[in-house]
Amino acid sequence: MAGITGITGIVWEVRREMEGELRRRVREAIADRPREWLVEQLLDLAVAPGLPAQRADRPPAGRATEPEDEREARMERVRALSLDVGLLRRYVARYRELTRQALVEGGLLLDPPPKGSSGLIGAEHRTPAGEALLREAKDLLHALLFGDEEAGVRLDRVERELLTLTVPRGKAHAVSSVLRAATEIGAQGTWRDPRGAAHDERAPNTVFQVEYGEVAEELVGNGVAACLKLINELEVNEQVLYGRMENVEESTLT
Repeated sequence: MAGITGITGIVWEVRREMEGELRRRVREAIADRPREWLVEQLLDLAVAPGLPAQRADRPPAGRATEPEDEREARMERVRALSLDVGLLRRYVARYRELTRQALVEGGLLLDPPPKGSSGLIGAEHRTPAGEALLREAKDLLHALLFGDEEAGVRLDRVERELLTLTVPRGKAHAVSSVLRAATEIGAQGTWRDPRGAAHDERAPNTVFQVEYGEVAEELVGNGVAACLKLINELEVNEQVLYGRMENVEESTLT
C-alpha cells in the first residue's frame, strides 16, 4: 500500500487483502456440511437467482457474458453483502462522494484518459483498490436490480420501475454482463469528442431496459444511479452516462 496516499484507497486496499481470509473462513464453515446441502447450494448459484419474472436460463444472443466461475463468484459476493435498506443508504452516501477527482486523489485511478474519450478506462489506469471498488459497484448494481431474499438481499420491494440506460455500443460490454436480464435495443447517437463539437461523430448506441423492484423510500433507484455513476467514473468514461428511471404503471412482468 506504499503507493496509495488517500484514505479511500487505503480502505479499499485493506478490503481487497481481507478477501483471502474471508474465503478461508467460508471454506471452513461449509467443510462439514452434508453433500446434498452443498449440491443444492451449487444449483442455486447456477440458476443465478433474481426477481422471479426476470430469471433467464441463458442471455440473449450476442450478449457479452461472464464465464460461469465469475458469475458464481459474483453471486457469492452479492450474498456476502447482506444488503438491506440501512446498508444501501450508506453505499449511496459513500458512492456520491467518489468523484473523478476524489478517485484520483484517493489512489484508485491513475492518470485516467479524459472523460468522453472513445475507449473505456482500462485496468492499467486502476489500482488494485480501484479494481475492487469497480467490482463492488457492479455487484451492488446486480443486487439492486435482480437480488431477492435467496440472494441475501432484504429489500421490501413494493412497486415496479423501469431503468433505461444508453451506452455507446463499443462500451456496452462493460455493463452488459451485469444487466444480464435487460432488453437491448440498438440506437444512433452523437459521440461527444472532448476536443470540441467540431470533432463530434455519429455513433451507434446500445439501449438497455430492465425492470426492477423499488422500495417505498425509492432508495433502489438512488442506489442504481450511484452505482452507474461510479462505474462510469472507473470504466465507461462518458461525459454523461444517460439513464432514466420511471414507474411502470402496467407491466407484463408479474
